[in-house]
Amino acid sequence: MSAVLRRERNKRSKEIVTGILILVSVAFLWTQRLFADEVLEQVQIVDPFLDLHTGPGRGYPIFYIAERGENMTILKRQTDWFKVRTEKGKTGWASREQMERTLTEAGITKSFRDVLYEDYLRRKFEGGFSAGRVTGERISDQDIILSGNLGYRFNENQALGLHFSQISDKFFSGRFIYLSLTSEPFPSWYISPTLSLGFGKAEIEPKATLISTPAIDTEMANAGIGAKMYFERRFFLRFDYKIHRLFVDQSDRSDEYKELSLGIGFFF
Repeated sequence: MSAVLRRERNKRSKEIVTGILILVSVAFLWTQRLFADEVLEQVQIVDPFLDLHTGPGRGYPIFYIAERGENMTILKRQTDWFKVRTEKGKTGWASREQMERTLTEAGITKSFRDVLYEDYLRRKFEGGFSAGRVTGERISDQDIILSGNLGYRFNENQALGLHFSQISDKFFSGRFIYLSLTSEPFPSWYISPTLSLGFGKAEIEPKATLISTPAIDTEMANAGIGAKMYFERRFFLRFDYKIHRLFVDQSDRSDEYKELSLGIGFFF
């Protein structure tokens, strides 16, 4: 009977993972379509000249000087620096100070809001730490899970992350290391929902009092939902609920761990 229950539980877990994978795929295709329709903004230089640097900062050398009347397309923003392409095909970085002395296509002086929230929406790299509770097959109670992560965002909606989690229980210690694909379909929402899928390795080891209990070193997969909320400066809050599935052996046996955590993230 226990084998039948394990097979039913594994079947339900696979259905959950498959459902979230479908949602992530649909969100990816939908947001890619949105990006395909994005229109880049153009401005016109009104100063006698505008310096283009090789990178986003005054420490990068000036390689081109654009002249008054030349049009530029704004490609991206990084803090107070803007990556632009001139009508002559030169691509470089201009300071906010000079960009605020350009004109829009309507002939109005261009202005830019402060970088904080806009940088959050356009962030490429992010990291963070979280703490929460985890329940599972070999855990005696709801125990603490501490996690750290680093991520790279392909665009405003998709990101690849590296995660490391540590579980501390009075009888066992555990570690999860995995890569995850995260979809954020509505990044501009004040509380932005997320969907994620992860694959990696898991280790569950008994402490000295349980030497006879075998350790687990196996592959794992997880699926999760969560939310992110911009906090201030370069920080944001995050909430995650994840189901981790550990594939213990070649049979139908697997262990399930459920995580509920809250953390703080930073971006750069």
